[in-house]
Amino acid sequence: MKEKTIRWRYYIDKPFQNQFMIRFSLIILIVLFVSLAILWFLRENPYAFLVEQGGLLFSMDTNKTLQCVQENGETIEIPRPNRPYNAFDLYWKPILFISVVDLIIIIVFSLFYSHSMAGPIYNIKRTLKEIMETGQYREIKVRKNDQFQDLVESINEFIKYKGGKNEN
Repeated sequence: MKEKTIRWRYYIDKPFQNQFMIRFSLIILIVLFVSLAILWFLRENPYAFLVEQGGLLFSMDTNKTLQCVQENGETIEIPRPNRPYNAFDLYWKPILFISVVDLIIIIVFSLFYSHSMAGPIYNIKRTLKEIMETGQYREIKVRKNDQFQDLVESINEFIKYKGGKNEN
């Protein structure tokens, strides 16, 4: 019943596998959009979420300076703050990058995982069509790491019962 063969073609049942990959990918896309929406909300109201005595982040213009007078009367020059940053400005690029990497990983993972389901389904369909066309009963063979092992065993028992023991 179990066959030791290596399949090099990972797209066996394209509609099934595409749907499988799209559904997994939608999870990442939903998380991406929710994360960006939260950051957008923070962009619209960034300072209400700062803790007391929290700091703001500014880009500094090194070409322009401010003169500050210290308590002891000494004057020092510091770079002039250019513009403030908020959470959206700081985090949208890393979140987008991580989401794209996650999306690629999910697509590759779902292709390989769906392969272990599409192969047995393809074999079941093909074998049952052959049985209907030729009238010759033969067992369905799947690899040991494929999904639906119990289903294949049940179908093979039915084939043995219906067609008698066939040594194909």
